[in-house]
Amino acid sequence: MKPTRPHVRIKLLAMFKETAGQKEIKHHIEPETTLKGVLKALAEKYGGDFKETLDCKTGQVDVNTLVMLNGKNVRNAGTKLKANDLIVITVPAAGG
Repeated sequence: MKPTRPHVRIKLLAMFKETAGQKEIKHHIEPETTLKGVLKALAEKYGGDFKETLDCKTGQVDVNTLVMLNGKNVRNAGTKLKANDLIVITVPAAGG
């Protein structure tokens, strides 16, 4: 049996699901892969709303994007990923 490469699962909600045309993606990672690397790869592959996930001034997750890593809100795009991590990308809920 061939060994599987490490990967993360990316769950897409709201317009991200529409842009990618799917609700979940498996993304292969290397040992030093960061959240920023994954978000940039998604922006290159799918364009559209994915290009807005990183704040170009700070390099962190944009305030108009909600990114959760294993159930916790993440803004630090330099966060290193591990095999089988679950990333959820959506928009923050508006209230009022």
